[in-house]
Amino acid sequence: MASDIYAAVKFSDGTIASLVASGVSNRTATELTTGGTGLNQVASVSIGQAYSGKRAVAAMVNVVKDATNIAAGTADAFCYAYFLGPDGKIMCLAQGGGAASTGFEPLAKPIVMQTGVTFVAASSNAGDGVNQASLAVYCTDGTADVFTALAVADVKTSMQNKDGSTIGQALNGRVIQKAYATYGGSKGVNEDGAGVQYFYVESADGQLKMLFPPAYGAGQSAVPYIPGYGTRILQNDSLSVMGTT
Repeated sequence: MASDIYAAVKFSDGTIASLVASGVSNRTATELTTGGTGLNQVASVSIGQAYSGKRAVAAMVNVVKDATNIAAGTADAFCYAYFLGPDGKIMCLAQGGGAASTGFEPLAKPIVMQTGVTFVAASSNAGDGVNQASLAVYCTDGTADVFTALAVADVKTSMQNKDGSTIGQALNGRVIQKAYATYGGSKGVNEDGAGVQYFYVESADGQLKMLFPPAYGAGQSAVPYIPGYGTRILQNDSLSVMGTT
């Protein structure tokens, strides 16, 4: 069955945008546009165009699997969400969760809407076995990026951003301030002791620099941020996931 992704964005003047993408493919970055039956707004317009000049200050995202009982544990999961600028760079991250998650979360910085700004999110199937690993990162200089990979059982797999760059290539010289991690495996990343329970950053010589414990992404709370503990990323650093069946 298909998933729908809903988002609400709060602006500094008190107005709110309702956004939706229906029938999305899991593990695919998808733009959410204005929508919602019965609401007084034009449908299917990018957020930057629809709310040009307004300052976004908070957001929430919900992933809903069609015709699925949430309590049955078969709902799809939130992966990541962000505002994408006209230049194709991520401007700011947004937090989210499953169908029953609640509450606006403040953005790390206000984002001014203009034509060309879009709101992008992704979902994942949720359940037993290997799944998509996603890490959304903020750096101290304001840079934001998202790294993903489809985990492979017992195989170290590189996580890369939307442009195909590793964490070292994308964030060379930057310091991680905070991040959130998601993985739709109902038993976590490593359920049998043969893999690694966390997403992990290594230096070029294989030394561990940081571990990121992923959230399920299908729960009743927005996926929380993890402190970056001042982790400085260098050009040859890698970010990996190793799953288990």
